Amino acid sequence: MSSFQYDAATTVIDLLNNNWSAGQTPEINKAWEKRSTGFIDDRRDQIIVTPKSEKVNYFSLYGTDHWHDVTIDLDIRTYQDDERHNDIVKEAIKIITDQIRGGTDYTDLRVISSYTRNQFMRNMFNHILTISIRKTNP
Repeated sequence: MSSFQYDAATTVIDLLNNNWSAGQTPEINKAWEKRSTGFIDDRRDQIIVTPKSEKVNYFSLYGTDHWHDVTIDLDIRTYQDDERHNDIVKEAIKIITDQIRGGTDYTDLRVISSYTRNQFMRNMFNHILTISIRKTNP
């Protein structure tokens, strides 16, 4: 048995980068690649991918098969206006719902929650999408 969290983050980033159709693709990074302090680039929209948890369920005799359910947060940050921000959030949701059934990389991909944090920000729009990506025996 192995962890699926890091592979899942890479899979989600690849899906977003390869299927983006709403203007310029935002900068999409893993959270641990953005661990810098100081200035933030407010000229480019960003999506920060953070794996949050992984549930592993055994479903066969003697525990040889495992069902991995990884929860990932997509932290969407934009700096232009609420219309552009809404377009980016909608595009991210569309890509995820269009790719709900996976091939060899994952079994399924779902949006499980969505909320805004705009009220806490100044000069930035912020939205969090929580998604679930599942796979058997990674």
